[in-house]
Amino acid sequence: MSVEDPSDYDRPIPSYPPQRLQPPASVATVLVSTFTSLGIVMVLLLMVRWVLPPLLESSRYSWYRGQLRAEHEAAGEQLRNVSLDGLSRVSELVSQRVTPSVVHIDVKQSTEENALSNFKSDGQGSGVIVDSEGYILTNNHVLEDALLIEIRFSDDSRREARIVGIDEARDLAVLKVDKIELPNIAWGNSDTMIVGAPVWAVGSPFGLHGSITFGIISSKHRGDLSESSYQYTNRIKSQYSDLIQSDVAVNPGNSGGPLVNGQGQLIGINTAILGEWYRGVSFSIPSNLVKQIYDEIRDKSKTPPGWLGVKLETIAKSIIDREEAADEVEQQPAQGVRIVDFVGLEHSPARRGGMKIGDVIVSFNGQPIDDQRKLIAFIGKTAAGAKAKLEIMRDGSRKQIEIELGPRSVRLQVPTKP
Repeated sequence: MSVEDPSDYDRPIPSYPPQRLQPPASVATVLVSTFTSLGIVMVLLLMVRWVLPPLLESSRYSWYRGQLRAEHEAAGEQLRNVSLDGLSRVSELVSQRVTPSVVHIDVKQSTEENALSNFKSDGQGSGVIVDSEGYILTNNHVLEDALLIEIRFSDDSRREARIVGIDEARDLAVLKVDKIELPNIAWGNSDTMIVGAPVWAVGSPFGLHGSITFGIISSKHRGDLSESSYQYTNRIKSQYSDLIQSDVAVNPGNSGGPLVNGQGQLIGINTAILGEWYRGVSFSIPSNLVKQIYDEIRDKSKTPPGWLGVKLETIAKSIIDREEAADEVEQQPAQGVRIVDFVGLEHSPARRGGMKIGDVIVSFNGQPIDDQRKLIAFIGKTAAGAKAKLEIMRDGSRKQIEIELGPRSVRLQVPTKP
């Protein structure tokens, strides 16, 4: 152990210079530091605002372009392995599947009033067989003012058709002929069709029966076409609520024909175009809605009201409108309705029953008739197939005649914008 030296206690304690306190920072220094920091923050914010978005956008576009290039090259590889004969074969099969079910419709009227032996074609369109019992679907506007409806089938046979029922608001009509020995079209599900799906239209554009065109679904759920900005919207007389838009070539004469998918199934009824001829935009009523309306018309037609098949005018109105001479007025009955024409021609119950143009109906089943509204009401309350006793005036003498009433066309009352 070391021994402490007593002399160490006598040594003086070393002294150190006193520490000087730093004066506080000046206000100017603080301000400079603060503004410098704010400037750095602003520069960073400006960089984020103006530099970062272009970088991100460039990165996003670069990624998207890369995706497009990849898809482009992959599509090229796949197309080299695809034969166009496959698409051609599909179109051939669709045509063979659908064409036998498609019909051409001629609508005829008399060339002059009461001239039943002279006719002119007043319109034409297409239709499709939906039941081999003789039920045919078409557009209501195809049958406008029809006195005679003639159906030409794919085997070139011809038959007259009668109207079973119509839905004016949806522009649909159901026709009936005798049992058909041709196949009916298969129903498809329009709800499952997607935009871009291939579709075919079959019909009689400009009267060219059996024409088929190809395209894709361009859009779905199109609304009222009367709101289109196009000035010349063709045949837009009804309120449509849910249409399929396609680029399939549809022209006058295609109306009422089918729009089908790759299985040859009905997915729409071609009904409208924009303009007087095809401009790349056509519209069809979805098959699911068509099927619903068709079923309603079939159900209602099972017990249809009676139908006489005549065009009428009230005697009093006829005399005033034509300003007949006084001696001619005296020869007319005081009341009744005059037959001025037949509706449906061969299908007119009145014509088949022996009535003539110019006959004046004065009573129906013993009930006096003084205007056509009353006669129409009486007929409407009488079931189709019932025999009605009519009293008529013909050539100045009264006659009794019995007519078996036919079925009246069913008309569905639906809201204009469902």
